[in-house]
Amino acid sequence: MKIERLIAIIMLLMERDTVPTSEFAEKLEVSRRTIFRDIDTLSMAGLPIVVTRGPTGGVSLMKSYKVEKKLFTPKDVQSLIVGLKSYHQLLKSKEIASTLAKLQSMAEGNGAPQQPFDYDYISVDLEPNPGNRAMRNVLKVIETALHEKRYLLFHYTDKNGHESSRKTEPYKVVFKESKWYLQAYCTDRNDYRVFKLARMSDLRLSEETFTPRNFVPLPLDGSDWMTEEKVPVVIRIDKSIKDQVIERFGADHILGQDGDGIIAKYPIADRPEGYNVLLKFGAKCEIIEPAHVRQNFMNYLKQILAKYEE
Repeated sequence: MKIERLIAIIMLLMERDTVPTSEFAEKLEVSRRTIFRDIDTLSMAGLPIVVTRGPTGGVSLMKSYKVEKKLFTPKDVQSLIVGLKSYHQLLKSKEIASTLAKLQSMAEGNGAPQQPFDYDYISVDLEPNPGNRAMRNVLKVIETALHEKRYLLFHYTDKNGHESSRKTEPYKVVFKESKWYLQAYCTDRNDYRVFKLARMSDLRLSEETFTPRNFVPLPLDGSDWMTEEKVPVVIRIDKSIKDQVIERFGADHILGQDGDGIIAKYPIADRPEGYNVLLKFGAKCEIIEPAHVRQNFMNYLKQILAKYEE
């Protein structure tokens, strides 16, 4: 939004003596021409803006407009910047870029540490894979529907390959384990549902609006949220992948040592989706119990092998 960008420009000018237009353009993710138009807008609004040319030139405000802003400590601002940078990696929103620019202007001119402020002690890398980057356009449509309370229309293919047309009231978008989900009320099913964005197609924004229901966010623990029953499978794994069990379930899922291997508890769904989770470990993982899951897994492997034997 233009107003957010104008506020970001003002805050940068209030904290810095001179700011190059190229820096404005980079931080706010717009062209220099857009920045010059914004500067003209601010000048017409009565702000005493001075533009100087040359290698050391840039945009500045009269010193009488300089004020101290200590709403947050430098550490507070740094924490906010780290979080917003991660969020910006996912969505690439100009609004978030403007917010980041405002926070960085506060950091650079408000008791900053000795080292450059953009040095990150903690960096969260949520840069999505190419498939999820393509989801950003879908997210923009959903975001509009969320803000304007408009129905979302789309075709949906479920995990069994069944296709259907849906009309939904969108309530919440969730990013979990590198995948995007929409929590919505489905008017076709008269109930709340979780839709995986990658399974949606022909997404359209309806002109029709809805009155929001008393929505309660669905649990994110993988049980009710994904309506998926899991079996507490016991596996023998190589020590080299012990960390992956701990990262997913916690150290209490490591049950003990078995010679050169590790015995661990790793809940999975007793169906192909669950078996695929363990297949990523390759020969470094073996199902010990329950016996029926071990047998089902072996049958699944035989089905895969048969594809190549043919």
